[in-house]
Amino acid sequence: MGLGFTQLFSKESVVGIDIGSASLKAVEIEQRLNGWQVVNAAVEPMPPGSCRDGAITNVEEVARSVRSLLKNGGFNATRAVTAVAGSQVIVRQVQFPKMTEAALRKSVKYEASKFISAPIEESVVEFEILDDGPEPGQMNVMLVVAPANMVESRVFVLEQAGLEPIAVDVEAFALLRSLVTMRPDAMVSDGTIALVDIGATNTDVNIVTGGQFALTRNIPIAGDSLTNSIRSVFNIAAEEAEHAKRGMTIPSDGSPSHDEMENRLWRAVQPLMEELLREIRRSVNYFQSQFPEGSEQANIEKILLCGGSALTPGIGEYFSSKLNIPTEVADVFGESLVKTGDLAPEFVSKHGPMLAVVVGLALKEHFAAKLAKAA
Repeated sequence: MGLGFTQLFSKESVVGIDIGSASLKAVEIEQRLNGWQVVNAAVEPMPPGSCRDGAITNVEEVARSVRSLLKNGGFNATRAVTAVAGSQVIVRQVQFPKMTEAALRKSVKYEASKFISAPIEESVVEFEILDDGPEPGQMNVMLVVAPANMVESRVFVLEQAGLEPIAVDVEAFALLRSLVTMRPDAMVSDGTIALVDIGATNTDVNIVTGGQFALTRNIPIAGDSLTNSIRSVFNIAAEEAEHAKRGMTIPSDGSPSHDEMENRLWRAVQPLMEELLREIRRSVNYFQSQFPEGSEQANIEKILLCGGSALTPGIGEYFSSKLNIPTEVADVFGESLVKTGDLAPEFVSKHGPMLAVVVGLALKEHFAAKLAKAA
């Protein structure tokens, strides 16, 4: 699903660009006879303070960084797909009376205004008709609403970087593509799992059942929250705090370790980690409350962690022990139909969980083209 862009199909190369609040990621993927293969990937820091509440506040500087990222990475693509995310992006499955897509297009903004507090004229609204609704004469529709300035600022960045923006996706949909659709694991594709993306400023919880979204929620506790807590407790600069956080190991059950520095770091971030887990647990409980007690569909079989903070050693074991749900850090390529090609193993090891969204963005046009041919 894109936001306000006509899909174009051609053999020209497309690059996925994930513009996060802390880092820029770019990935280019080609379809081969035996599947998909990454032909290029790069990661660079975002210019500090250039993103606020999901919108790009310094378009020119970010565009320069995107140009640098692509040049240094040896990318040749001229067409790009990017994405939006955050608490202001509404992704919701709703029911509408059955109607044609053209008829829904005319009325969707009015209907969407019931679900958002922001003025509808300042929002971009998109939708996808899914299937028949629970009642006769109804249909299920995936509704997406995002602030116009969030969408437009990303389009401007790509254009100023010399790229043709062909779609603005939603990060949750990109995650579904890379972590569910591209994995042959039946538990992932047919069962109920949670995709938890711990970024710099927000954590997104996406519960997927049978390959379809059942719940999407944004939590304003993430990597920067942990860094700021360490910075405050130790009275050190932001860079030092970030370095300390990246070197920290989370104890699997949350109990103190024998290393005093590890203990001090853990005490600095533990309240935030516990609050994050409480919010994730609330999301899980809300999802499960929608089903009869004991329902198989309500049983979340696995949590897949991704995002920059998923690189923190011990985080998977910690989540498993506290949530009592098997949790693992997503191996974007390990059990995927997308192969790493000539990417350096060190690059994949260092950045792997951070690439889940951008790999999904790079795949978007491959899926669109495949669907177009099928139609």
